Amino acid sequence: MKHLVLLYFICGLMISCGNKQQGSGQKVKAETPSALKDNSLDISYSRSSSDLVDELYKELVDNTPELKKLEDDIADFDKIQKTPAQKFQSFDSKSSNYYSSANQKIESINDSLLRDKIISYITVSSNNYKSKTNELINLLNTIDKNSLTINDYHLVLKILNTIPLIEKYQVDNFPNKTEFKDIIINQQKLTKRIDSLTVKHL
Repeated sequence: MKHLVLLYFICGLMISCGNKQQGSGQKVKAETPSALKDNSLDISYSRSSSDLVDELYKELVDNTPELKKLEDDIADFDKIQKTPAQKFQSFDSKSSNYYSSANQKIESINDSLLRDKIISYITVSSNNYKSKTNELINLLNTIDKNSLTINDYHLVLKILNTIPLIEKYQVDNFPNKTEFKDIIINQQKLTKRIDSLTVKHL
C-alpha cells in the first residue's frame, strides 16, 4: 500500500510538471531538449555513451521549480539520513574495541578461577550491550531499507518524466522513408549498370 501511494505521488508530480510545461507556451513545447540535439551528423562517443535519462531529467529540473525543490530536498535529506549510521558506527566501534581488548587481556590471567569470573562479567556486559543496541540496529536497518525505496522511486520519477520527451523527439524527428527508398532505387540502378558492363566480359 505504501508503495502504491508513493507511485501515485510520482505520477501526480509527473502530470503536474507536464501540465506546467504545456501551459508555459508554444515555444517551450516545440523546443527540443539540448540533450537530444545533434551538433553534427558525426555523433561523438561521449554523447552516445552518456546517460540520456539523467541529461533529460536535469534539463527538466533546471526548468521546473517543483522538481528543483524536490531534488534539493532529496540531496539535503540524503546527508541527514546518513548521520545516525555514522554516529552509531563511531559509538559501536568503541564498545567493540573495548570488549575485544578485554578478552585479549583475560587470556593473560593465570588464575583459572579468577579468569572464569572475569569472563562471566565480560560476557554479561557484552550481552547487555547487544540487547540495548538491538533496537538501534533494527532502526538503522529500516532506514537503509527506506533509503533503497526512496532511490527506487526517484529512478521511477526520472523515467516517467523523461519518457514524454524522448517520445516527442521520436515523433518530431522520425526519418523520412522517401530518402531510404530513393537510396534503394539508386542502388538497384547502379547494380544494373555494373551488371550490364560486367556481362560483356563473361
